[in-house]
Amino acid sequence: HATHPTTAFALSRLANPDTLHHTPIGVFRSVERPIYDTLMNNQLDTAIEQQGKGDLASLLAGKDTWTVVG
Repeated sequence: HATHPTTAFALSRLANPDTLHHTPIGVFRSVERPIYDTLMNNQLDTAIEQQGKGDLASLLAGKDTWTVVG
């Protein structure tokens, strides 16, 4: 549960082809972090509460447009 991955990274690199039976294997570091999907859904829910549900058609046909001439 170490904050920094330094020790776990070092352990993961202790492999020697001649002594594979001494190679460390397993979980070297276990860290609990927020789940990306949960954070994203919370952010979307907050945006909808504050600004209302978006409308893609209105966004695409909005007044703030420009034309590329080339």
